[in-house]
Amino acid sequence: MTRYADYGARRKPIRKDRVAIAVAVVVAIVLIPILLRSGCSRRETEPLAVVDESTGEEAILLPGVTPIEPQPEEDVVEDVVDLEAALPAEILAHTVEDGETLSDVAAALGVTVASLQASNLLYGSELLQPGRVLVASADGVLHRIKDSQTLTDIAVTYAVPKETIAAANGIAVNQTIFSGDRLLIPTSGATYWEDVVRLSKGVPSRFIWPLSGEVLSTFGWREHPVFGDRHHHDGIDIDVPEGTRVHAAASGTVLFYGEQPGYGNVLILEHADGFLSIYGHLSDSSVEPGRFVEVGQAVAQSGNTGISSGPHLHFEIRNGEFPIDPFRYLP
Repeated sequence: MTRYADYGARRKPIRKDRVAIAVAVVVAIVLIPILLRSGCSRRETEPLAVVDESTGEEAILLPGVTPIEPQPEEDVVEDVVDLEAALPAEILAHTVEDGETLSDVAAALGVTVASLQASNLLYGSELLQPGRVLVASADGVLHRIKDSQTLTDIAVTYAVPKETIAAANGIAVNQTIFSGDRLLIPTSGATYWEDVVRLSKGVPSRFIWPLSGEVLSTFGWREHPVFGDRHHHDGIDIDVPEGTRVHAAASGTVLFYGEQPGYGNVLILEHADGFLSIYGHLSDSSVEPGRFVEVGQAVAQSGNTGISSGPHLHFEIRNGEFPIDPFRYLP
């Protein structure tokens, strides 16, 4: 008994501060890799805000935004049963045969390849499945109406007066139009879809490039080009001259346009599944809040406003309030 009692007396008490340090080390070992893999940073955990990097002050753009996890897009499958029989006389239709190409179908219908692609939202890289019905018109481009899209939205997208579109389709300017229906857009010029094909590099993707240009600065930590301090860059900077057309990176609704500290003139588009795209340092915008815009539609002009080291476009993609590296989604 004495031997064990003496041993207990000789033992040093466990210090609580050492236990706390040991626990903290274990927690750090477990959590740090998780945080690094998730790409979280201090700014990603804050509400969506524009920061004036000269003063550190924030201007909250979208208070109360709830982040939404990205959802995989479902393949769009069109019901082509009896489609040819249901089409008006001025709309042409062709059922794809085995081995046919876009050029073959365009020649069979007597339209250009660009018109055929725009009428069927084809990128040009996909293989045409036998039995698929492709539609076109010799009088223009066919447009399928989207949810919440108005005749004015469509007129702005194609730069064709809505009165012209209404007359070509035998409807009144103020008549209700329905999602899923097709409208004939009487135009012989280039359409927004040609920009989609170019800026997507002919490959279907969640987002397309807003314009063409050299990427000067990528997403992540960097030295600020104006102030020289280390900070987190929430988007990418693309080198373009002032006045270059900026295109919507995905279809959606214009949420905000105006001046914000640091960003200068900034345009924010809201897309499906809680995604946002942000375009900074603009010289002007050609769309107004509340307007539905198509992917590839010209929505603004690049500039050199705000805190900027020279003319360029600052481009961000956000999932809710969380900035995401655009290269994860761009083709």
